[in-house]
Order: sequence, then structure tokens, then C-alpha cells
Amino acid sequence: MTKVTQAAYKTTHEDVQQLREHGWTDPQIAEAVYITAMFAFFNRVADAFGIAPQGYLEMNAVTK
Repeated sequence: MTKVTQAAYKTTHEDVQQLREHGWTDPQIAEAVYITAMFAFFNRVADAFGIAPQGYLEMNAVTK
């Protein structure tokens, strides 16, 4: 989903077709795009408001 995050306008039919060839259904592809877009949106909003990270990455490292 890197391409969707960094340059969604560069996503091609061939990109989608590759996912289908790996067994993804159209609803699964759509959901992956929606989730990627939502994360990008939330990250941009948090950055715009200066919301500091909550330490989830650090907590995850401790629990492993």
C-alpha cells in the first residue's frame, strides 16, 4: 500500500490486477485502500494539531 500512501494517482489497473492474481477480491482491495487512506488522514490531522505520539510503539516493544 506504499503506492497508495505516497502517490495514489500512480496506481494502475495492473497494480490492482496483481492483487487479484494473488487471490485478493475486489472488496478486499477496496478495504485495504480505505484503511490506508484513513490512516493517512488521521496522521495528517494529528500532525496538523500537533498531537504527540502516545507511545504505542514503545509499549509494543516492551510487550514483545
